[in-house]
Amino acid sequence: MTEHKTDPITETYDWAHFIIQSIPVGIFTVDSQMRITDFNPRAAELTGYQRSEAMGRFCADILRSNLCQTNCPLRQAMAQETALEREAVIENRWAQKIPVTLCTAALRNDQGELLGGVETFRDITALKKQEEERRNLVAMFAHDLKTPVVSMGGLANRMLHGKVGPISAQQVTYLESIVLEMQRLETLINNFLEFARLQLHEIKPLLSSLQVEKECQEVLTLMAPLAERQGITLTAEYPPEILVIEADPQLFRRVLENLLENAIKYSPPETVVTLMVEGREEDILVRVQDQGAGIAPQYLSHLFEVFYRGNDQHRSRGFGLGLATVKTIIEAHGGKIWVESEVGQGTTFYFTLPRRA
Repeated sequence: MTEHKTDPITETYDWAHFIIQSIPVGIFTVDSQMRITDFNPRAAELTGYQRSEAMGRFCADILRSNLCQTNCPLRQAMAQETALEREAVIENRWAQKIPVTLCTAALRNDQGELLGGVETFRDITALKKQEEERRNLVAMFAHDLKTPVVSMGGLANRMLHGKVGPISAQQVTYLESIVLEMQRLETLINNFLEFARLQLHEIKPLLSSLQVEKECQEVLTLMAPLAERQGITLTAEYPPEILVIEADPQLFRRVLENLLENAIKYSPPETVVTLMVEGREEDILVRVQDQGAGIAPQYLSHLFEVFYRGNDQHRSRGFGLGLATVKTIIEAHGGKIWVESEVGQGTTFYFTLPRRA
């Protein structure tokens, strides 16, 4: 029998300690009293305290984050036995504030007894700078681009209505095209601004009690003229009980309008688009089902990506922001969204929203 030889490197090193000291994010461990028991070089670099200075001290005295005294994620993780992730701002020994992401977890032995906790923290200064640049870009779109578009559309509309004198039939045709395209451009700009502000958390859901069937019926009434022009029949199915959830009514309607509009536009005449609502114990499940051409499997995983338009030449023009915005809204409420489709069999979009925030 061949004798198994132990790797001398494995015998020599304390691998747990080696990993903690080598990993390029700040890491420290604490005992059950929140006193530091290990402190890696990246933690020392971010806080300004050497390992020898930090060992044995309360972690709040070293990290000095805005969460330490009131909402400590490490203490919560140790109490709840669940890993937590938060954004925070720490203050180093020179009083410089550093935005970080924190990940915390409890440390327990094989018998489940609490030994302490571990926290990792990563500098996200560069990420926050990028977010600020995106906010500046959004502000530029909101003012420097949207304002002249609205002004030009208004002037063209005044000319169309004869406010600056008589115009010929050909001029009317041209002006109608200009006004229509300016309105389309304004809509695209508004969609971009809405998506960008949701991504930057500048628009947050304003939660209130929402009666699901009532909101759905109002949106269906709004969509009815478009469906009639397309030759589409709209139907709805609701549970017998009255469903009330905590959600932002305006954003909820935005989701329904987008999904129903897509279903109507991409369905052939004399077909049915169905809105179905199901009440479940913790959430509601909403489906928007059409009888259209369906979507090929290779495109399904990309539908919620920003600017994705697929390979359907018959789809209406746009930036591909609609479904990306819908996904952002649903996730901001703590819900999920997905799609099922087969070529020639139609498409169904599903989304869930929790009953309570």
